[in-house]
Amino acid sequence: MQQRRVAVMFCVTWLCGALSSGAAAADWRTLIVCDGADALVERAALIGAIELLPRLPARVAVIDVSEAKPEVQKILRQLDAFIVEGSGVVYVVKQSGLLRGAIAGSSLYRHALAAVLWHEMAHADGADEREARAKEQALWTSYIRDQRVDPVAALRYLTALDRRPDDQLQARR
Repeated sequence: MQQRRVAVMFCVTWLCGALSSGAAAADWRTLIVCDGADALVERAALIGAIELLPRLPARVAVIDVSEAKPEVQKILRQLDAFIVEGSGVVYVVKQSGLLRGAIAGSSLYRHALAAVLWHEMAHADGADEREARAKEQALWTSYIRDQRVDPVAALRYLTALDRRPDDQLQARR
């Protein structure tokens, strides 16, 4: 009788775990919108980056720049991610170097992608460019402090963050 109870408890525990992990996978499919041949690896890279964030974004969508109008492609190819005012969706550019590096398994690129997502989430929450950059840099600095990224490469990236042009003005052209 005792063995039967243990077996039933094991089965219930296993089944509940299997159901909850399936629900979590469904949540990622809802949270991250991507399609095409690379959808699985893009989603996996984005999950890796999103798990590094203090909170989840409303939604992330991967867009293929090659499907945009030629005059828009030139601008989008310079971005890793962006938002559309009034929307909580963070659009990640499929051709982004950060996304490609995260797909390749680079921890540095995965963390940098997370920081970019955090920047865009700040915009979605109403932050201007200066505030969004401050949030991005604070998150990146926490990665350095917590020794989650190579310190030399991370400090170089932090310097690059300080020197970048005003992306928001560039995207509005």
